[in-house]
Amino acid sequence: MLENFIIIDANFILLPFQFKIDYLTEITESMEGIAKFIVYKQVLDELEAKKLREPNATKFHMNLKSGLLYLEKNNDKFNILYKQCVKSEEETSDSFLLKICQELKEKHKRVYLASNDTDLRRKAKKVGISTIFLRQKKYLSFD
Repeated sequence: MLENFIIIDANFILLPFQFKIDYLTEITESMEGIAKFIVYKQVLDELEAKKLREPNATKFHMNLKSGLLYLEKNNDKFNILYKQCVKSEEETSDSFLLKICQELKEKHKRVYLASNDTDLRRKAKKVGISTIFLRQKKYLSFD
């Protein structure tokens, strides 16, 4: 059975209520084989830090709360793995995610980075990592 590893970036966690997208279902249905979603502590820490930096960003807070709830509710159905890894001090979140994707790709051929960050997606493509992103605020696209 083919295994697909999907690393979820911070901005993807906000999608379900921001754009009414059930990305776990859509990705799972679009892939051949099993989809394994991975959320790193680094990504959750990044969102938490933004929440603390912007205490008055109520829309962000609402999307974050809803996005985390979406993951929690779908945890059993989609086999979401939570990894405790965080970046080193000299790394950025982007370089951390790219390094993780490359390490996974050495063991498993099918690794995807789910992100709407154009710059991060471009860097991922340069190092041979496939990406999943939102197109036209309503379609998931695989690159």
